[in-house]
Amino acid sequence: MSNIILERYRIIELLSGTPGGRSYLSEDTSQSNFHQYVVKQFLPSSKDSTLLKISHDVLETETKPLEYLAKKDDRILHLSNFFIKDKNFYLVREYILGQSLRKEIITGQKLSSEKVLEILLEVLEILVIIHYRGIIHRNIKPANIIRRESDNKLILTDFGAPQEAVSNLVASSEYMPIEQIYRNPQLNSDIYALGIIAIEALTGLSASEITNRKNQKNSDAQKIVWYPRSHKVKAKLAKIIDKMVDLNYQNRYQSAKEVLNDLQTINQPQPNLVLQPLKTQFSKNPKLFLFLGSFITVSAVGWFFFASKDLNYARKLYYQGIANYEKADYKQAVKLFSQAIKINPQYSSAYNFRGDAYYRLGNYEKSQQDSSAAIRNNPQDANAYYDRAFSLYLVGEFNGAIIDYNQAIKLNPEYADAYYGRGLARHEIKENRKAIADLNQAIAIKPKFTKAYFQRGIVHREIGDKLEAIKDFSKAIEINPKYASAYYERGKTRYALNEKAAAKKDFTKVIELDSRFVDAYIARADVHTDLGYPKQAYDDYEKAIEMNPEDAKAYVHRGKYRFQMKDIEGAIENYNQAIKLNSTQSTAYNNRGNAYLELGKWNKALADYSKAIELNPEYASAYYNRGLLRTDLAKVPGAIEDYQAAADIFLKRGEKNNYQDAMSRIKELTP
Repeated sequence: MSNIILERYRIIELLSGTPGGRSYLSEDTSQSNFHQYVVKQFLPSSKDSTLLKISHDVLETETKPLEYLAKKDDRILHLSNFFIKDKNFYLVREYILGQSLRKEIITGQKLSSEKVLEILLEVLEILVIIHYRGIIHRNIKPANIIRRESDNKLILTDFGAPQEAVSNLVASSEYMPIEQIYRNPQLNSDIYALGIIAIEALTGLSASEITNRKNQKNSDAQKIVWYPRSHKVKAKLAKIIDKMVDLNYQNRYQSAKEVLNDLQTINQPQPNLVLQPLKTQFSKNPKLFLFLGSFITVSAVGWFFFASKDLNYARKLYYQGIANYEKADYKQAVKLFSQAIKINPQYSSAYNFRGDAYYRLGNYEKSQQDSSAAIRNNPQDANAYYDRAFSLYLVGEFNGAIIDYNQAIKLNPEYADAYYGRGLARHEIKENRKAIADLNQAIAIKPKFTKAYFQRGIVHREIGDKLEAIKDFSKAIEINPKYASAYYERGKTRYALNEKAAAKKDFTKVIELDSRFVDAYIARADVHTDLGYPKQAYDDYEKAIEMNPEDAKAYVHRGKYRFQMKDIEGAIENYNQAIKLNSTQSTAYNNRGNAYLELGKWNKALADYSKAIELNPEYASAYYNRGLLRTDLAKVPGAIEDYQAAADIFLKRGEKNNYQDAMSRIKELTP
């Protein structure tokens, strides 16, 4: 078979074959060292070109996150390549020199509890990594867990999702829990499969024998009966495995971290194990009892110091920290990660997670420091650069954030979140075209990246491309129909395009999804005002203020409403309240200036316009309004200066009509 070539792969031998496909050992002829790969051939149930194209697209989507994880941890083996030839699919992965667990777990032979515990701990460590990214393996079985010959590590291969994308073949049924059979896999479906492997190893029974036992005693039972006592299994281990293979996934362990935490307590070091060598010495030399007394008196934590040197204990603390992080108990998570780092100062992952916890607590400086420590300990960790970039972004160090995002992308060119983050940072420094390019790339890598569509819509609107903005917000809504913020921003954009009925519909949808969305009430009230529904407008403004009496913006908008209703004094009262709550509200000063102008209080109006411009030098309307007032006051040079400033800002924003209006004002004043 060595003369058969599939694309650039020369077939060396057939490894396995089934009615649905075959696996070949091959070598890559495009590489000078002829590196070896496993090429898996799948025979699709349909040869229809359209269906093949759909399968190809699904496969491409499924492999992207796996590719990222494989670069992050070499215990995760992803697809190196895939292609279609003669309407058959071929998936290519690196060939690992070693043996699968099928060579260690043999029907009729039993492994010790200690050996099975080692296997469980090692595989669960990998599952923690993939589950943290929301990926389900779906194909856990002994044949897909390989013990690598070079370092004796267990390697996880042949994820189920890519295979399901191109074939009806899924994981072997004896390892599949019921929810996965019904196409509803959960993260803990992988835990079930691993539990079945553990029972195989402990009992010597085959997987099919084990799963058939679930109906022997009671057809309605939620447990697999495998009689652990008759197989001399440690009671604590048996109890944990029972929970791993609960037939109801809601009763099963909910995360790999939970299983790890429980397994690590089985052989938890005891104090006497640390002090035993000392006891032997004391029996030989009674004078050492004096030292023992001093030892206990001076340092009550002496034992803890010695025990904590065990890196397994550091790992246990780390996973406990993750468990607390998942429960949003970030302070406790920080304490646990800190203890793990104290034991193992090179614990890159602990620095990473502690940095995330500090971020959640709002301590961006410490978050940044921990990301830097993670980078020092593992310079190839793209995620650490991403985390530090995010911390820098939050403290306003946008250029520094871009540098770190660049490095994250260099290490992982398919890092969609890094492109997204760099897009946000570039938007902040007004590099909007580059920001859009980054967001485009994020979407190309992750086509259902709702936040990227949402943010691209914001940028499109800022550069005056409102129709493109609406398309982006609509796409975000299509992917996530409950995305309240996307409806809100689309409503704002439609309002700017004078599509008021459509804007009102969007704001109403926001309120349906989130009845506490204050800004949606304010925006809908503005629409009601413009459409001539004063009662509805008033009710919405009142609701917004009732929900948040400290929201200056609500008073600004109600002031504008009262101004339109000719209640000028009432409008000024609202603007005064807004300024009292937030003295940096430039809109309140500008609008109060309009109200003072209506009352003929020109000096107060002029002072308010100037204050608005001082607070926001990019406030085009305030320049324009001050220009109008200076025109009336015959202060022509100042008026021309104001109109020009307004025109420049309008032009930069793409507001052509406003720009032309301001320029026509200048022309009228220019001899």
